[in-house]
Amino acid sequence: MNTLDLFWLAYRGLTARKTLALISIIAIMIGITSVSFLEAFSQGIEYSVISTLFQLNPTNIYVFNELGFVSPTDVAFMSSLPNIYAVYPVIEAHGIVQIGGRVINVLIVGVDNISSLLGKVSLENGTVYPPITAPYAVIGHDIAHPIPNITIQPGSTIILKLSNGNTVPLTVYGILQPTESVVIGDTSDVVFLPLSEAKALINPPGYFLVVLQADNINDVNTITTLLNYIYGNSLTVTTIQQAISSVQVIITSLTFLIILIGSISLIVGAVGIMGITLARVYQRTREIGIMKTLGLTTRDVLLVFLLEAVIVGLIGGIVGLSLTLIGTYLLDVNGIAFSAGSSNGSNLIIVIRPILSVGDVALAMGIALITSIVAGIYPALKASKLTVIEAIRRD
Repeated sequence: MNTLDLFWLAYRGLTARKTLALISIIAIMIGITSVSFLEAFSQGIEYSVISTLFQLNPTNIYVFNELGFVSPTDVAFMSSLPNIYAVYPVIEAHGIVQIGGRVINVLIVGVDNISSLLGKVSLENGTVYPPITAPYAVIGHDIAHPIPNITIQPGSTIILKLSNGNTVPLTVYGILQPTESVVIGDTSDVVFLPLSEAKALINPPGYFLVVLQADNINDVNTITTLLNYIYGNSLTVTTIQQAISSVQVIITSLTFLIILIGSISLIVGAVGIMGITLARVYQRTREIGIMKTLGLTTRDVLLVFLLEAVIVGLIGGIVGLSLTLIGTYLLDVNGIAFSAGSSNGSNLIIVIRPILSVGDVALAMGIALITSIVAGIYPALKASKLTVIEAIRRD
């Protein structure tokens, strides 16, 4: 019997018992959906986190006080250390801006070099301010676009009200594109000011964060070790390399969890397919006898039941991957906000967008087919070994 006829018999065998076939397909679908989606999520984490971290200067060293502020005296001392290229103290405060009748809660960040916090500074319009004492500001995207038909342009003036009650007019120098920062999170509602201007307005007791830049990447570990020796537990010192190492540990753990969950799902699916296929074999005993009476060989019967398993795996894999593609597309629109901890003074917010590669799709389909075939081998062998007389006589 040719292959096309065997496929037809396998298809008819499945459609004759649609409920059992549907249960088998659902078992494979669940396993493939869980495996492929979790794999896409894992790859999305790895890509988003590592690419975001590498946007920052690898020579950066972040120093902060978890229980308070870094004092100006400490900043002056750090500036005097060998192999230090630059020191950028950072001030943070909260305030509000009222534009077009809308009140926007903003994060005020005082720093002379915005790129020390953002890495690559992507501007929608304008430019960054010079490091001088002046009421200049670089503002986030949402502040520049508070409501439809109103857009703040460079050169415009906005009124910033601080939490201490002070009010100050600021000249907008630049507008940021929508972006996420590893250090300060979402920048859409941030107002950046030159450090001296921020100190004059906020008058903080110290600095929220200090960014040190080493002369070169080879000096980072030496400076970090020295700072840890000097300050001990009074100040926390971290680097980009340490953040990457922490993230890689998380990704490794997540990958292990994906393998475990996927294996359990597929094992459950395989057991379900085997049980359901065995049930179909017992229900179709007389039919198997008739097949052999009509001339189907033992090999033909074996192939019919294996092809049923292949069809189940193929449909379950396609449906599972379709659900995964829909899920990854929906999540890719806005992304998933992920906190990698607070290793540099504020939450490390990473936006994750699941990634499903062509290789992952092919692998998932291969797993679906292999799982179905392996689960269908024993029932198919059992069906093929039935003799004509045994099959016809059995109730």
